[in-house]
Amino acid sequence: MQEGRPIAYFNEKLSGATLNYPTYDKELYALVQALETWQHYLWPKEFVIHTDHESLKHLKGQHKLNKRHARWVEFIETFPYVIRYKQGKANVVADALSRRYALLSTLDAKLLSFEYIKNLYADDHEFCEEYRACEKIPCGKFFRHDGFLFRENKVCVPNCSLRELLEQESHGGGLMQAKSRVQPNDLYTPLPIPSEPWIDISMDFVLEMPRAKRGRDSIFVVVDRFSKMVHFIPCHKTDDASHIADLFFREIVRLHGMPRTIVSDRDAKFLSYFWKTL
Repeated sequence: MQEGRPIAYFNEKLSGATLNYPTYDKELYALVQALETWQHYLWPKEFVIHTDHESLKHLKGQHKLNKRHARWVEFIETFPYVIRYKQGKANVVADALSRRYALLSTLDAKLLSFEYIKNLYADDHEFCEEYRACEKIPCGKFFRHDGFLFRENKVCVPNCSLRELLEQESHGGGLMQAKSRVQPNDLYTPLPIPSEPWIDISMDFVLEMPRAKRGRDSIFVVVDRFSKMVHFIPCHKTDDASHIADLFFREIVRLHGMPRTIVSDRDAKFLSYFWKTL
């Protein structure tokens, strides 16, 4: 500053590794860059550094520094400086320099009430005729009350921004909306841990395989949940429940006995006839 006016400006866009610096390192890096840029102005005599980052005012009192901080502090200490903390809300000069006016956005909020729609009825294409007809007496289902137009027990809202807001609040989102009666699925219940082989099994099908010489195009898969032993039983996609039950007795029950529990999906082959056969 010279006679209350700045004599130079400096700015730099962070890039590369500096983008990942913590806030303290970014503030300290900005100070180092400013000193490097203006060192020819600053070396002759003592100067004041104003910062809105309070931690920097304790710069000289730090005892443990990492390599980067130590290198920066060593450079800073070559200058005859005094550092002073200035609150961000009071640092208006720096804020003005770092924030472009063209990029600032403002929010203009207006509180609207139902009162202002009284003046819109006369020019509204939907309700202007009914509004004039109900000036003294009701007209059909329409009537006036306290300046508002009603149709039976519902207020008529002209075509305006408030109408769009009311429609959104009434019909948008999850509130005040028709809701599905289908309840979400519950959490999966884990199956009990088997205690011995071939007591608890699971079954499923692998369908639409390449057709073999005997015409079989599917595999009936039976897994022992204890040992993870698997039987792959060839079958036809068109086999019904009786055929699958015969395969189950011939390939599983004959070798391992009747299981205690069977886990399967809701395949058509695993419906009532299959279980009745077992």
